[in-house]
Amino acid sequence: MAAMTMCPRCGSHFLQPLRCEAKAADVMLVELRCSDCNTWLKAPHSRADMRELDRLQAEYRTKIVAGYERCVAESMEALVTCFEHALALDLVSADDFRPRGAAA
Repeated sequence: MAAMTMCPRCGSHFLQPLRCEAKAADVMLVELRCSDCNTWLKAPHSRADMRELDRLQAEYRTKIVAGYERCVAESMEALVTCFEHALALDLVSADDFRPRGAAA
């Protein structure tokens, strides 16, 4: 199981399944790529292993989306703070919201 959930070269857990082919009733030949070091792996895995890989990838996706949303919220809060300071210093006028290229 560890070989499928962790890159043998760099130890990354971010393995991307590229292709799979059924070889027997419970065996899949899976080609994986490590997104960190770009190593390609090809090995047989059980359908249970594939379900576990799917579960782990859904878990990692949830973490990535949460991190992305946190970064967006922090960026927006920083922009609001800058905008508040600019308003307080009277540095913002209606001209700042005019479409670019419009006549003055």
